[in-house]
Amino acid sequence: MMKGFWKAARRLALLFAVGVSLLAGGIAEATVQTIEATGVYVMGDNDSPKIARDAARQEAMRAAVEQAGVYVESYSKTQNMVLTEDEVRTISGAVLKVTKEEAIPELKGATLKYTVNITAEVDTDTIHLQEMMNKKTEIEKLQQERDALKKQNEELLEKYEKAQGKEKEKIGTQLEASYDQTKIFDEAVQEIQRGAFPKAIQTVGPIIDDRDASGNPLAYAHYLRGRAYYGMNRMSEALDDFNAAERTPHDDTYPVWRSKQYRGLIYYDWHRYDDAIAELEAAYAASGRQDEAIRDDLIKARQAANREKQREQQQQQPQQQEPPQDQRGGQGGSNGGINWTKVITDIIIHSIDKG
Repeated sequence: MMKGFWKAARRLALLFAVGVSLLAGGIAEATVQTIEATGVYVMGDNDSPKIARDAARQEAMRAAVEQAGVYVESYSKTQNMVLTEDEVRTISGAVLKVTKEEAIPELKGATLKYTVNITAEVDTDTIHLQEMMNKKTEIEKLQQERDALKKQNEELLEKYEKAQGKEKEKIGTQLEASYDQTKIFDEAVQEIQRGAFPKAIQTVGPIIDDRDASGNPLAYAHYLRGRAYYGMNRMSEALDDFNAAERTPHDDTYPVWRSKQYRGLIYYDWHRYDDAIAELEAAYAASGRQDEAIRDDLIKARQAANREKQREQQQQQPQQQEPPQDQRGGQGGSNGGINWTKVITDIIIHSIDKG
């Protein structure tokens, strides 16, 4: 209870301080807000120093995002926009940029503690609130991916802390690899969130170029690079990466299944509606039939396919033939459509030839 009270009080104090700063210095002068945050992890018996450092870093990043959220909330009010708590958190996570990081090990008696200090920035020049709100669904989707990656690490850390002996060593190896990969992936997703697509391609490039990379990390790296290419409207390259992500053996650790969604969108833009429907149906099933954006795109693809089939059927229908015209432009004779003038003429000519 007291912990929640002090958290709310600290947030209120930060909000007040940021508001005063904006009013005193003016928006034009307060484009960059510097944030400092600290995370601490106390090592237990047989803990890995690397795991301790990365766990402390994750805690520092969480604190930095919280501070950035206060600044974004205050800034949004100067732009006459009201954001929900989730929207504030999503935008702050997208625009926060780490500029400096310092890890300090400290031994007190038999206890080793790691402290990670982070310096980060929030640049209001990069906060295009209206544009970000227009892409709200896409940004939130990417934030969910970031949250899922962090949650996996937190759950793995809990298992690691409770484990003993060889099991602890095994989980520790997994956790160290996971921290390294999550740092890269989280950075790439953040860059995609704020539209820094070329930077995201560079971020995941080393994993894709690593000949020893395989499985889940390689598949997810291809998916993320495909997302960046898609954002740049380089559809052929995006499709190549989405195909590579699907071909790479993987499980549900990362949301590689979204490759199907973006392949469906590409096929739709290329008017390959049957292919689009197949991909979007698979993506919708993989989402647990919960993703409304995929459902809406699937409906659009089915409607487009139906329209195209109707057009093809109309083009294939035979044209109605006109009845034969007589020599005077009439439609046959007056008696049952027989041209008696032609019949009599043929008889006379036949008689003359015979004579």
